[in-house]
Amino acid sequence: MKLKLLLALGAGLLLATAARAVDMESLPEFADRFECAHCHTNRLKEFRRKRALRLVEPQPERELPTGRQNEVSTPAMCFSCHDGYVMDSRSLWQADSHAHPLGMAPSAKIRRPEVDGEPVFPMNEDGRMYCGSCHSPHNHEAATKAAPDFMRVDLKTGDLCLACHTDKVTVLRTDHVPRSSRRKRRPADFTSKGPCARCHIAHNAQGPLLWRREPGPGNTTVNTLCNSCHEGDVKPSQHPPDVVAWSAALRSALVDDSGAPMPVFDAHASQSETGAIGCPTCHNPHQQRPDGAPDYHPGKFLRRAESAGLLCADCHGPSGLRRYQFFHSATTRKGRHQ
Repeated sequence: MKLKLLLALGAGLLLATAARAVDMESLPEFADRFECAHCHTNRLKEFRRKRALRLVEPQPERELPTGRQNEVSTPAMCFSCHDGYVMDSRSLWQADSHAHPLGMAPSAKIRRPEVDGEPVFPMNEDGRMYCGSCHSPHNHEAATKAAPDFMRVDLKTGDLCLACHTDKVTVLRTDHVPRSSRRKRRPADFTSKGPCARCHIAHNAQGPLLWRREPGPGNTTVNTLCNSCHEGDVKPSQHPPDVVAWSAALRSALVDDSGAPMPVFDAHASQSETGAIGCPTCHNPHQQRPDGAPDYHPGKFLRRAESAGLLCADCHGPSGLRRYQFFHSATTRKGRHQ
């Protein structure tokens, strides 16, 4: 009888302790799974002691400053698991790796969002990006409850990328964010990747610009990226294929206007002052219709509203249309130059 009473009292104490732990700790990641011990091995002994509640008590001293960022999310801390012991992420640090840059300050084009005065994506003490800018091992540090484990913001909604890259938010209203995967050459899971991750991936990309898919054929680097999906589509085949020394200065000498810029690209598929003409020279993959174009505009991702029927004139000026009519067009040449 005495033994049964002791067992009952012990069970009651355990239940009370468990209830107290739930009441004291509102963070679900710590509530009942003791995930702290996966990283904090010094806490393992606490499981054998009566003061088990220390596992969930706030302990700011754990986040020791290292001179650059808190110990909780230094690259060294991340690579204690990601060196191949749990997951092999060492390729992210290779010189030729296609991955989101680390150790650099955000450019002036980047918007850094805040919630309640705190940055959603913190930089280290030097103001540079590091693993902890996008990732956090502590779920309660996420900006939204919908964020998956180890992420500060959800990736599949596009919020992770578009929160900083606000100039690309127009992609949400384009055919590059379709509701189905019926288009040929699209992978079966194309629609499940989110608006940005359909084409881009932050780590272990297949090409420049964090390109997710294997690049296709093309005479310039930037065209190989487009052709990873658009190979076989209608192309401006009558345009000289190897225009590799074009620039805004050359264009302004032929065309005097203030329309949207028509960029050229270097060997890394990045916009350049002087470079090659490619698909994105005329098309903006992140915007279906140009600014100011009406809803009935055909779209086609053209950078300029007037380009639909006057594409040549965008670079070669109005006189280029006449030159095309007499020298380029196969139909008119056949009738005029027998």
